[in-house]
Amino acid sequence: MPNSPATSVLPALAGDGAIDLRQLTKALLRRKFWILTPTLAALALSGAYVELATPRYTGVAKILLENQESYYTRPDKSVGDASPNLDTEGVQSAAEIALSPDLARRAVKALGLDASDEYARSSAGSLGLLGKLIGLGGGQGAANSEGEIVDNFLSHVMVFPIVRSRVLQVEFTSRTPATAADGANKVAQLILDEKENAKKQAAKSAGSWLAAKIDELRAKSADADQKVEAYRAHSGLLAGANNLTFSAQQLTDMNTQLAGARSAQSAALARAQMLRALLKAGRLDEIPDAAKDASLARFAEQRVTLKAQIASQARTLLPEHPHMKELAAQLAGLDDEMRLAAGKSVRGLENDARLAAAQVEGLNSALAKQSQTVATGNSDEVQLHALELDATATHDQLTSYVQKYREAMARDADNAAPADARIVAAAAPPLAPTFPKKAPIVGLFSLAAFVVALVIAACHALLSEAAGVALPRKDASSSGQDAKNIDDVEDVHFAGLAESAPANPAPRSAGASEYVETAQALAAALSGFKHILIASDGLASSFATCLATARALSRQANCVLIDLSASMAASEAFDAPDAEDARSHPGLEELLSGAAGFADVLQRDPASLLDFIGAHAAMKDSHALEEAVQTLGQAYDHIVLHGADWRAHEALEALTLVDCVAIVGRRAGLDKIMPELRAVLHNGDIESFGVLERPPAAAERVA
Repeated sequence: MPNSPATSVLPALAGDGAIDLRQLTKALLRRKFWILTPTLAALALSGAYVELATPRYTGVAKILLENQESYYTRPDKSVGDASPNLDTEGVQSAAEIALSPDLARRAVKALGLDASDEYARSSAGSLGLLGKLIGLGGGQGAANSEGEIVDNFLSHVMVFPIVRSRVLQVEFTSRTPATAADGANKVAQLILDEKENAKKQAAKSAGSWLAAKIDELRAKSADADQKVEAYRAHSGLLAGANNLTFSAQQLTDMNTQLAGARSAQSAALARAQMLRALLKAGRLDEIPDAAKDASLARFAEQRVTLKAQIASQARTLLPEHPHMKELAAQLAGLDDEMRLAAGKSVRGLENDARLAAAQVEGLNSALAKQSQTVATGNSDEVQLHALELDATATHDQLTSYVQKYREAMARDADNAAPADARIVAAAAPPLAPTFPKKAPIVGLFSLAAFVVALVIAACHALLSEAAGVALPRKDASSSGQDAKNIDDVEDVHFAGLAESAPANPAPRSAGASEYVETAQALAAALSGFKHILIASDGLASSFATCLATARALSRQANCVLIDLSASMAASEAFDAPDAEDARSHPGLEELLSGAAGFADVLQRDPASLLDFIGAHAAMKDSHALEEAVQTLGQAYDHIVLHGADWRAHEALEALTLVDCVAIVGRRAGLDKIMPELRAVLHNGDIESFGVLERPPAAAERVA
């Protein structure tokens, strides 16, 4: 049989314009030498390179950045060092400034690399290497300058922080394992030495600055003390006890004397009044205690003895007995003497009170004069206090600087300023080279050559024989419509479905088989969308299309079908004898109004795993529909909405909730519907599909 025009003109493409993998494979097999030759050449060249290339070994040393201060290295042992360890930015900064030309110069001299051919001889760049390969240049270049040697050395060193740690990794690359290990260890040690020298230099600089400031502060402190003493002598504010001036000390003493005089006056008056009251009341036994007089005490003792004799004689003698009368007379005389002595004590106490009152008056007058003197000197004391405060501040600053200077001088001593880092892993001579990695290099180069050759061969197979030839279009008679009308529709996907296919087609019929295949094709096109609206143009029935597509989607993921408009097709599909029986089951309107829950309205499709929510009345609350769709979106992978007419109110409301719209209609009608639909869809993220009622031979997209 002769080949069709499509296969003869473009062997690698199928007749409908899609890539035919079988034909493409045959074309690539015919061009196998195009693929094998570059691959084998890359394999040979990469193998020769890894065998002839000079091996490179890498020594690795690790430095831990941490505070190395301790009790023994701090000059002031009583104060702890609160300097924290470095954070992430500090570690990165330490890695950036770890290497310097001066450090590299010292490392080169310490390792003796300036005499090594690897670092002391110039490679002369790519031209020098090319000349060496072709035998020119004598095999050795001119010796590098010191700067070039340092740059060459730095190109072999890497210092970088290990992620999520305070560890710096030092890598040094060389041709020999011993040199690689020695170089990494030397660089790590020089980094530590440089950190230690930096701390010592900082301490030395601080000591020099502090020494100059200390000399300046000493002169300033002496001048401040001299001003204080001169002003104190000039204003007469000489210091006495407790750092008080003489005037203030005198005022304090006067206050103390005045308080004592007032206390003595009060005590004398109180005792005099008490003695008078006791004499008046005849309570002679209590007078000696109040008077505190020795004579009255003796009189009181005699009186007690006499009264004891009277009491003893009264047992045998009558009151009129001469001896009893004699004792009574002695008692009366003793009482009179006690009264006279008590009167003298009262008059003496009154005299003491008058003397104390005179002292109080004199002290009050002197205290008033001294208070005026002290008040006059207060302004001078304020100025003196300001001068003393300035002198004290200067003394404190001088003391602080002297202490810091001593700490800085102690830091300048050997081993007193340890580096804030330590080597935690020294480099050992590596056993295997880090370059070249033979297997990865050979494999990657060979794979790259294979992929490039394969792509070139495939492009040649696809384009060489099709140059200048247009792809054949499907004959317009296959759809019964004019192809020109279809070409006018842009960015529309067409998938075919049987116009009068039943809701549950018989699986063995020829028409049903074609129907299911087309529905599966449409489901595959819609599988990337979550919210899908399938509607009609108002003339054709779209529920069969929607149901078949939803069933196909339910075989791949969780899917629910929501009918936005009550239709007999939905009732027939779910085994309801008529529309009235279908409306007896709660539907979308009951869900949106709150009369029923999701468990009440959801129905399971008997022919698949599809869940279904029917519509038994016109939808009224579009906001509630949005909430219901969002809730269902948490449990389902696909939500398919069906509308009998895409221009209806419920379908237009649903347009704001979906990301894909499929319109079922005749091809001629879709030419007019799709531009109108795109005008309604202002959101460019919503895809639009046109679905043919009568299936063509295969799906096509007209661009």
